[in-house]
Amino acid sequence: MAADTGEMEGETPTKGGGKVRLKTLADLDRRTLAARAVFERRSAFASDLGGDDQLSAMQKELVDSAAMLGAMREDAAASWLSGEPTDLMEFQALVKAQRQIIADLGLKRVARDITDHLDAYRRPA
Repeated sequence: MAADTGEMEGETPTKGGGKVRLKTLADLDRRTLAARAVFERRSAFASDLGGDDQLSAMQKELVDSAAMLGAMREDAAASWLSGEPTDLMEFQALVKAQRQIIADLGLKRVARDITDHLDAYRRPA
């Protein structure tokens, strides 16, 4: 990359000098195996932390990152197990990064408050 290009490596230049459009997880087609793996992990992690509605914006960012790293780690492990060449340093970095995020979030499950549901269940019809 030339020093004067003003673009980051891997960044797609805009057409006609327009704005760069950043993609988000919400932009993904959830039918792909990779996207499903990330979103299933994300749901499981959020549930373990008491539910998505109980997470702060910062926790949601960490949950997204942990889910993405988990899917990438699983892909690298599956590649290695099927005999494909795998960068073990990259695998180790994925494991370490995901473990650190999970440790930051807390390794224990948080019970979800269901008292409202119980009250509705106990009410006579």
